[in-house]
Parts: sequence; C-alpha cells; structure tokens
Amino acid sequence: MVKAEAHAYEKLGKDLKIGKIPGLVVLYGSEEFLVHFYANAIINKYISEPCKDLDLVTLTKDNVTLDAIIDNLETISLMSERKVVFIPDFIDSKGKGPKALDGSAADKFAEYVKTIPQGSLLLVTISKQEDERGEAGLKKLKLFKAMASAGAEYEFGPLNQGQLRGFIEKRLRASGKKYRSAVPEFIARESGYGSKAIDYGLYTLNNDLQKLLAFCLTSDEIRVEDAREVLTYNPENDVFAMLDAIGRNRKDEAFRLLHNILENGGSEFQLLALITKQLELMLMAREMREDGMNLTSIQKALKKSERAHEYRVKKALDLGNRFTVSDMRRMLSSSYDVEVNIKTGLMPSEIAMEFFVAGI
Repeated sequence: MVKAEAHAYEKLGKDLKIGKIPGLVVLYGSEEFLVHFYANAIINKYISEPCKDLDLVTLTKDNVTLDAIIDNLETISLMSERKVVFIPDFIDSKGKGPKALDGSAADKFAEYVKTIPQGSLLLVTISKQEDERGEAGLKKLKLFKAMASAGAEYEFGPLNQGQLRGFIEKRLRASGKKYRSAVPEFIARESGYGSKAIDYGLYTLNNDLQKLLAFCLTSDEIRVEDAREVLTYNPENDVFAMLDAIGRNRKDEAFRLLHNILENGGSEFQLLALITKQLELMLMAREMREDGMNLTSIQKALKKSERAHEYRVKKALDLGNRFTVSDMRRMLSSSYDVEVNIKTGLMPSEIAMEFFVAGI
C-alpha cells in the first residue's frame, strides 16, 4: 500500500522539531488558517519574547525594498536563536509581488536569498490565490520559483478526512471536557468543510469549535446535540436530508426541508444548483461503485475531478444507495428541466421547486 503524502503541517512540525529550517521559508496555500498559525509557530520558535521588538522585523508588501530585506537579515539577533524578517502576504491574492522587486530587483533578490546569513531567517507568507489556476499559477511566478529553489516552501492545502478529524479532536481534548467519538465525527461530517455551497474553511471551523466550547461551558461533556446547535448553517446538509427523505418516501419531511433552506436565505437557483450538484455526485459515485471501485478509490477520484471532500463523497454514496441509477438519472434530468421552467417564466420559482420535489 502506498503511504499517503504527509500534509505540510506534518512536514513543518517535524522540521521545526529537528531544527531543519533553512534561511528562507515560504508558507502558502488554500488553508490560510494553517499558513498564519505556522507563521506564528516559527516566530515563537526562534524569537525570544523579551527581544521580540529587536529580533523580529515585520515588513509590509507595500513598503518592502531589497535594501530593507538585506539590511535587516545582515543584522544579527541579540538574544534570540535567530533574527527573523517576516513579510506577510509577500505575494498578494492576485499573484502580484512587491513593486520594489520588479525587473532587475527580482534578479538581485533571487541571488541574495541563496546567501542569507546563518542565524537569520526570511519568513514570507503568500495570500490565498483568487485566480482559478490557484497555487499552480503561483508556482510559475518568477519570485516564487526563486524562493522555492533557495529555501523551503510549505503548501497548506485542504485537510483530508483523518486530518480534519484530528484538527477537531485536538481542540476538544484541550478543553478538558469529555466527549464520545461520535462528536468529532459529526462535526467533521456535518460542518461545511469541503463544501462549495458556503465559504467554510478552518477559520470558520475553529470559530464553530470555540462557540461549541462556550456553549458547553457549564457542562462536563460535549454532546452531538450541542454541536448541532452551534454549527454554522450549511444548506448542503438540508439538501442531503431532503433527498434522503425523498428516498424514504417522506415527501412531507422533504417539503419542510425545502422551505427551511429558502427561509434561511437561500434562493431557488442556489438550492437548485445544490440539488443538481448533489445528484451528480451521487450518480458518479454510484456508477464508480458498480464499476467495481472501492470507497477509497472513489473518494480519491472525485476529490481530483470534483474537488469533493471525502465526507461528502461517502455521504453521497450512502444516500445514492436509496435510489436506483435510473432513478438518479431521472431526478437529475428533472432538475435541469426545473431550471429551464424558472428561467423561461413558465412557472414561478417556488412553485417550480415544489413541483420538482413532488414529482421525484
């Protein structure tokens, strides 16, 4: 069995423990929570708190110059293990670096970072990229390639199923409260992490966990019911539940969930997009299973092609077992028809959605 590649936080944690940190470190990726968390971890590792004002220099992207970088890195630390020059958002979300490092200055910067003095550290973070090319486009930038070749770069991508659960359990354990294994499992599965329906990354998850601990402040135990109360609303969960109700022939429950989504601010088009996406995921997962693929293989395939998190794929496969392949194809075809009916004005949007639920 091929061992899964370690996540950046595992690599960096190991490198920090053994002191394998070069003179230049680049932190970036879609999980900005981890980028910022480990930037602070590196600073706290090498900077003595009483000497922070002297041994830690923070430069902003807008006013950084090559001279400022060099001058500060060439100045030795006073009482800290290393002198740290920190440049947050060195490359912004649009893939733009500091103006002062354009042209020939970029070439000089590329040469200098190969010779950073021992005892000094240039630490830079890069903003989450807005461009659809994401980190793939970032890695083609001249400044990025120069830094990657001269130092160490850590890309903090999305957490997989096991890593996500570990993130949750670590914070629950730190609270000192009791909880059953079903609690982190529920949070990982029912939160919006990995969903395209809402903007839900580790910052939001961490906030939800803080809210959960505050909610359970006077209790010795954290329960699934508590987590259900405080998790940020995720319309995708109601779509799962609505399709599940349809699969159990509980149309009354399905209608209740339909109106629940709309009452929570979701539009008919947003809801229809969620239903269509979910049906497509269910159908793809089911067809892969019938082709002989196991759950792990299906999860990997759909993570690559659909960027679907492992929990979403497992839920889609479990839910898809309530329907035949022909049922799912018919439902998917109906969802496309509903969109046409709404856009052409053939039927009011809310009534069209009710007819859709009634007819599948």
